[in-house]
This record gives sequence, structure tokens and C-alpha cells, in this order.
Amino acid sequence: MKTILISEGDPTSINYELVVSAFPHLLALGKHHRIYLVRGPHNQNIPSLPNLTKPSNEPGFYSLTWTDSKKTRSFVLGKPSKTSGQMAYDSLLAAMDLQKELGADLITLPLSKEWVQKAGIKGFRGHTETLAEYYKRPTFMMMSGEKLNVIPLTTHVPLKDVVKELKKFSWKELSKALSRSQFLKNPKIAYLGLNPHAGEGGKIGDEEQTILAVGIKVLRKAKFSVEGPLSADSAFLPGARAYDLYLAGYHDQGLIPFKLLEGKKGVNITLGLDFTRVSPDHGTAFDIAGKGIADPTGLISCLERLTENTKTNS
Repeated sequence: MKTILISEGDPTSINYELVVSAFPHLLALGKHHRIYLVRGPHNQNIPSLPNLTKPSNEPGFYSLTWTDSKKTRSFVLGKPSKTSGQMAYDSLLAAMDLQKELGADLITLPLSKEWVQKAGIKGFRGHTETLAEYYKRPTFMMMSGEKLNVIPLTTHVPLKDVVKELKKFSWKELSKALSRSQFLKNPKIAYLGLNPHAGEGGKIGDEEQTILAVGIKVLRKAKFSVEGPLSADSAFLPGARAYDLYLAGYHDQGLIPFKLLEGKKGVNITLGLDFTRVSPDHGTAFDIAGKGIADPTGLISCLERLTENTKTNS
């Protein structure tokens, strides 16, 4: 019987609407798995969801409340605050603690980096980086959809720091993570050039030759099939998408085409961990929170990935 934890993210976002919209799906999966929505003590809740303070041994879909005090916070949908940012971060920590205890897989619902940082969590860069720090493992963000898989080699860093980050990138650890991934089996990999037209042989920058090519040798030595550098402006055209995985030099280079082509079904998978962590490919959407129009497709896709493509935890 698999155990799945869902960290609530920011309680003022669309996340609770997503859970309500996906409720029939969650209840159906709860007949065979243990699913817990890990939440803090606050006024956003789902009345029909059984609330526990410790895990159950029985299959089902439950709310599992962690608490740091007897005080229940009060939040308003669409009105993020330092307090909601702090609760989103604390709920993530609680979910990771439970993951270690239960050997579970993890779905992280969206939070706001801005409001987590405003809450005083200095240096917070996102879920992927926090997971790496907590588990003391190099992690890699792979955006995965029905047709495309994209790994940005640098994630939440300013564009001016991309080259510096690429110079520090651990290609050996990426090779290990790809070898262990259950989502990619002998993938055909392409890597995108960092510069326009992949540098045109060094005429428009030499990072393809001095940085990327060195790393690609590591992957090829590990017996991966890798081609490139591809010119990023045409790599995702319909006739060119013949690869199982694309390596992008920076965040938007890979994620803009991914989101355009995959839409709401794309999910964020963290490679490098001993369990599976997935997240919907969208943000907090504070502007529509409480309006009843949030689309649960991303959350449902996460649940499908965990229950169809991973081994059962007991």
C-alpha cells in the first residue's frame, strides 16, 4: 500500500480549491493507498475530510494537521501574507519530516517564493533546492508531460548568473540521477545551446564548447545517447521533437516551450531523491483564489504519475 503526502503550499492560494475539485479522484485512490494532506492549524479546511494528528494504518484520504501551537491562524483566499508564507514553508518541513518517517512519496502544492522570503526564510529558492538541502542530495528539476521532458541545468537564478552556475554544475550527479530515474529508460537526450544559434561554432559565444561540451562527455561516458548543441529557437518545432529529454541552459529557455506545448498536464518531477516528488506545473494563482475556477488537472496528473509509474511503499 502506497503512502502519498500532499504538502498544502500557501493556504491563501488556489490549492484547497484544487483538492476539492480533485476530491472524487483522491477518494478513489484512497481505497487502495494512504493519502494525507499535510496542513497547518488554520481556517482553510475541507469539512468532509477526516482530520488526523498522526498517521493512520488504514487506506484512505485524510487531512493530517501538524501544529506548533494551539493557535489557529485565519487566512483569506487571495490575500497572501508573511504568516501564510511561513505556514507554507513550515508545512513543507512537516511533510518532509513525515516522508522520512513513513517512506512516502510527496506532492508539493504551490507556494510563493516571494512570501516565504518575506516571512524571513532567507535564501529560499524553491521546493527543489529545499529538498536538496534537507535530504543532503543533489536534485534536478525535470518538467515532464505527455510528449516532452525538459531539465533546466540552472533553475531559480538570475540570468546574469547562469554561466557561473553552469560552471559549477554537477554532470556526474545528473548522470547518476538519470540512471536511477524510473521515468526515463535509456533516453535519447538533446542539449540546447546557451547562445543564439548554439553559438555558431564560437562566433556568438563559446559556452557550448567550453562548458556544455565538457559536461556532455560525462553523460556519454555513462553510455547515454546525447546529441547537440541544438539551436534553442527551433529545437521544439514539431518536426524536431525526436528526443526523450531536453537539457536547457536556463529556466525559461526550457520551460517556456514546455508550458506552451504541454499545457496544464505537465508536472515537475525531482530527480536525485530516493522517493518520488512531483508538483503541478503552475503557481499559486492568488488572483483567482476563491473564485471556483481553479483547474485541478495538474494535481490529478501528479496523482496519476505516483500511482501508475512508481513502486508501492508499505
